[in-house]
Amino acid sequence: MMLADKDLYKVAPRVSGRQDSEVASVTQAARKVVIAHGQPVYTPGTSRAAAYRVETGALCHYVVWPDGTHDVIEFAFPGDIVGLGSLGEHVTTAQAMVDTTVTLLTGEELDKAIETDAALATRLASATDREFEYLRRRALQPGLRPIPNRLAAYIIAVAGSACRSGETHLGADTSSEAALAAVLEISIEDVRTGLKSLINRGLLADRAGDLLILDFRGLEQLADA
Repeated sequence: MMLADKDLYKVAPRVSGRQDSEVASVTQAARKVVIAHGQPVYTPGTSRAAAYRVETGALCHYVVWPDGTHDVIEFAFPGDIVGLGSLGEHVTTAQAMVDTTVTLLTGEELDKAIETDAALATRLASATDREFEYLRRRALQPGLRPIPNRLAAYIIAVAGSACRSGETHLGADTSSEAALAAVLEISIEDVRTGLKSLINRGLLADRAGDLLILDFRGLEQLADA
């Protein structure tokens, strides 16, 4: 079955007389889950925890791009860590190739692993780039999606994880009406109408021609609608 982050964060109760090391072992065991052959650890839209370390078995990690094409990213084996990224939700899938055991890592454990493993730090950067590319492609995929939704998706891609909280300024080179019209292949009038919709919803603000993100999470929800 697919993992629910809330289930994996169950912490073993402290038992009187038990050493800290024993409690830590029980807690870690509670975060270890067996994924049956063919079942996913996570799929696009699953809320992101820190990351997952493969203990036994193997995972196939792949992405389905907005146009429906597939790319295999990697195969993960015991000791490998998957689930890296910066968005609040996964955009890729990790699926068990055989019965596989994974352990959910805490944020602190992941940070320590990244500090001591340059290759893991590089993979985290690649995962962030992949997320950007996914959001960029989604924004450029016309389909039947309304223009405000496409604008929201593209702005999220441009803003990135650094702009996840607070009031954020978008550079004029990416937020001008002409730039948005060119990259989304729509008219400037459509851009104006779409931006007005986002501003009226309280997601963006126009400060003397500069766009500011007021509600990043709201933009994400609109992009996913």
